[in-house]
Amino acid sequence: MRYVLAALSLLALCACTAAPNSDAATNARPPSTTELSGDYKASSNTARSVTGGMVIQRAGVTFTNGITLYTRTLNPRRGGDLMAKNGDSYAAAVVGPGNLNVELRRVTEQVVPDGVIGLCGAERPQYVALAYDERATVVTLLVFSGDEPPGPQAMNSRVCARFGYAAPEGARTREGVVL
Repeated sequence: MRYVLAALSLLALCACTAAPNSDAATNARPPSTTELSGDYKASSNTARSVTGGMVIQRAGVTFTNGITLYTRTLNPRRGGDLMAKNGDSYAAAVVGPGNLNVELRRVTEQVVPDGVIGLCGAERPQYVALAYDERATVVTLLVFSGDEPPGPQAMNSRVCARFGYAAPEGARTREGVVL
């Protein structure tokens, strides 16, 4: 009887695993993720008047007006994912389909030239989301302020700016040009 109890106890112990770190599980980027990259021209009125064109690179995003965002790519999201607790989805924010690809990035630094207003005005942007469909010919940049990453449980994250861009000759990814 003792052996049976010991075996059951050992089995129960083996079944227990440590709870995953929610921040790491939410924000760590899988190794096989394809990152969006390339030159995009401003297509929305706000992008034309505030940032101009945009160049997406692995380590950041630069704009024609001189602003540079240094970023770190986080876990990819989908269009149907919520941006905040009881909030809108990425698809609702960009007025797109629920199967959008969303590349979420943490902003580690924003460099703003003299005389230029930052992407969130006086606030520092904390996160950006690049939302695009499979062909990536149109990209919407959502800029977030607040200390929390956008997500279904976020209470301290809000969209402070939204800009639209278009790829002049297809979008570039690590896999090649998407036409």
